[in-house]
Amino acid sequence: MIAATLTACSGTSRNDGRPGTVTPAESSGGSDGWDGNIAIGVGNRKGVDLVTLPAPDQIDVQCHGEGDNLTVDITAPNGWHATLTHGSQTITVENETLNYPAHDFAESPTAIEAVNRTRPKGSTKQFPLGVTWDKPSVGAVEIQVDDDTPPHWMVNSPYEDFDMYMHISCNAK
Repeated sequence: MIAATLTACSGTSRNDGRPGTVTPAESSGGSDGWDGNIAIGVGNRKGVDLVTLPAPDQIDVQCHGEGDNLTVDITAPNGWHATLTHGSQTITVENETLNYPAHDFAESPTAIEAVNRTRPKGSTKQFPLGVTWDKPSVGAVEIQVDDDTPPHWMVNSPYEDFDMYMHISCNAK
């Protein structure tokens, strides 16, 4: 009886979602060398404890809710887990395998503005730096984030930025 009550109060469970699809982001890091890849991790090199460049079928994407109530859970190889909430520029990321507790990442408005200013006139780029929701369709999210890691993450690289580049589509129920 107590377990049933706790389950009812716990909110969204991992089992009530629907699968989403993942593809590379429009820009996959550019100067970081992740172009054409899906990327999640830290540092400027590929590695088990650094940046993971998984194939789409190696990522589990679960979409919960719809519209303004959409939440996306992402599980990638090497212990990476991320959660996004519709409309937010913040991505909560953790990696229990590497002892990285949950931390909120967001591309700074200053960085977004700087990239947008340097974009060539007439550029065909559809997505700005950061997190873009509902483009090209409702339930889609483009993630292009490069942010400083927190001091309590013990990173095995002289380059300590967190990178996440991918495009997710959550089909409507």
